[in-house]
Amino acid sequence: MSTATSPQQAQIERLLQLAQENGASEVRLSGGYAPMLRLGDQMRPLKTKPLAPEDVQAYAAAIMPPGADAKMFSFTTPVGSHTGSLLEVQGTKVLVLRVAGEAGAGAAPAAAEAPASGGGDIQLDIADDPRPGQQADGDGHHDAFAMPKEAVGTIQIDKLLTAAVKGGVSDIHITVGLPPVFRMSGAMTPQNTKVLTADDTNGLMKAITPERCQAELAEKGGCDFGFAFKDLARFRVSVFKQKGTVAMVLRQIPNKMLTPEQLGVPEVCKKMAQRPRGLFLVTGPTGSGKSTTLASLINFINETHDHHIITIEDPIEFYHKSKKCTVNQREIGTDVTSFSEALRRALRQDPDIILVGELRDLETIEAAISAAETGHVVFGTLHTSSAQGTVNRIIDAFPTNQQEQVRTQLSTAIIGVVSQALIPKIGGGRVAAYEILVVTPAIGNLIRENKTFRINSSIQTGAKLGMQLLDDHLFKLWHEKKITKENAFAKAQQPDDLMQRIFNAERGIFEELQDGPKKSKDH
Repeated sequence: MSTATSPQQAQIERLLQLAQENGASEVRLSGGYAPMLRLGDQMRPLKTKPLAPEDVQAYAAAIMPPGADAKMFSFTTPVGSHTGSLLEVQGTKVLVLRVAGEAGAGAAPAAAEAPASGGGDIQLDIADDPRPGQQADGDGHHDAFAMPKEAVGTIQIDKLLTAAVKGGVSDIHITVGLPPVFRMSGAMTPQNTKVLTADDTNGLMKAITPERCQAELAEKGGCDFGFAFKDLARFRVSVFKQKGTVAMVLRQIPNKMLTPEQLGVPEVCKKMAQRPRGLFLVTGPTGSGKSTTLASLINFINETHDHHIITIEDPIEFYHKSKKCTVNQREIGTDVTSFSEALRRALRQDPDIILVGELRDLETIEAAISAAETGHVVFGTLHTSSAQGTVNRIIDAFPTNQQEQVRTQLSTAIIGVVSQALIPKIGGGRVAAYEILVVTPAIGNLIRENKTFRINSSIQTGAKLGMQLLDDHLFKLWHEKKITKENAFAKAQQPDDLMQRIFNAERGIFEELQDGPKKSKDH
């Protein structure tokens, strides 16, 4: 703020001082309403006349630094440093001031006089109830007339995210006509709250979505981004339009990084991740834990090797702090335009390891294979559900006249493939099942000679090298009583074969139990 204090600046200072003295965390100034303080989870109006819209604009102009972003700016008063936001809600300007500290929490409400902005002195005294003609919202709070839509959205999203973190929720689904729905241990669980309207979902979206993403949503009908929720967790968000309304899915990304051992990732994956060069792929359907597996392997390398790691993601999910490694993380849309562009640039940035969030197009796949060939380890993900299918998918992405060359490149560049699925665990939680392909010279020959149909049988005979088929792991998890046979069948590559195998195992156990008494009876 400038040295000469204007009446508006003086009024803001007194409002913030009053807020601090009463333990309020926020001051809100809204056209048509009296100034309000946030005390705990309630908005309390002051005993004064409503502000005119031009008053709110004048207060904002008095404290906002030149060139600052109106949606989030910082300013200083004699009582501390604060942040502010000037927002437009349904055509009304709303100035939100977040108080520096909360001195005097729990103190008795204080009264003070200060210069007014456009008409007489205003007594700043906190009202116990709304003034006549002003209605509290359904919870008895006063957010409704302080900042009608955006404030309600912010409060709801905060509560939803807190509940999701506490409940170990993997995804939050927000859509019109339903209450918020949590995905817990793979099951969709509607919450016991109000059914969301179009205004609700729009308000929730605006509460967390960056401006550039809102523009992308309006232009393309969808956008993706990530954000940190306090220090509790990160969320990856997909916003999209459906039936002309806004919907969102928020995927929780825990702050605590689990080790490969805690996740149950096979030991051979750690060995493949430490190879000096090559392409290492983690595949599986959406929500199968690919990002979590890769993050745990990157963290393992970060703690044990002195490498340069570059991650290319859309958006960044797990944040990696540099430990023994130097880690740089680039986000598509924010730091670089595309995966293929980032990969090309990465080759000039002296990387040892490059993580590509998704091999989503021919250009990116081509760049990833080239990077693996030129002496780097490249981690990547695909939405394929088997190791054999992954190899075929990469080759089929290329035009027919290039496929023979790609088979040759891939046969030497690829280190291995991990395909995984998450299955509900008996007793709660989920457990991962893995298919592991370690590319040996023999398997490299199969890829080069276009005999990928033999890869599955090579996996079966390569158990000593740590290889396994997904269905074999599913059978093992069922046999160990970790998953039900119904869930095993649902994730199997060959469900009929697995069903027969489990049926035979059950019958074998039954016959063994029957044979015992018979033999003893004969004796």
